[in-house]
Amino acid sequence: MASVNDKALAVARVYADALLELAEGDGKADEVRDEMDSLAALYDADPTFREFLTNPAIDEDERREGQETFFRGRLLDVTVDTLQVLNAKGRSALLPAVAIAYRRAHDFLRQRVEVSVVSAQPLTDGQRRRLTEAVKTRTGREPSFEERVDPSLLGGLVVRIGDEKTDGSVVTRLNNLSEALLARASREIHSGTYVEGTIG
Repeated sequence: MASVNDKALAVARVYADALLELAEGDGKADEVRDEMDSLAALYDADPTFREFLTNPAIDEDERREGQETFFRGRLLDVTVDTLQVLNAKGRSALLPAVAIAYRRAHDFLRQRVEVSVVSAQPLTDGQRRRLTEAVKTRTGREPSFEERVDPSLLGGLVVRIGDEKTDGSVVTRLNNLSEALLARASREIHSGTYVEGTIG
């Protein structure tokens, strides 16, 4: 799912909270989560859909009619109604942010916390189990994992728990080491104490 900025999330949270309240009241909160995630994925993957939601040349009435045609009867009414509210408020482009905010609010309601894990290799069952215990100890909540593999990390993990990020990747540690060595060399050169081959 595309990343969104904090300002967009702050606005989206208002719509997501209202949607969750309605969906939970209907006993449909889990289904709405799946539908919102699917819509956000479609927004990311389909330029035509993204253009339909974000192009200012498409007026509110045209967008409303399109959403009714495309989604009414295929998605829950409360999900389609939310799309229509966003359209009426000129906020259709907030769809990905609303999906993220809804997922976070839904996790909170279900005593879960969203945990994003990026690793150089797929997590093993043992790593996932240890991460689960660590997150439960730290937050008191059951983790809901979103996992992604990025070989460029070389090793280690980048873990985000909610809005808190912990970067333990090899690449980051190497970059930090390199920056520290460069800073030390710079200090020693300026002070006149640098001797070639002594850094590190």
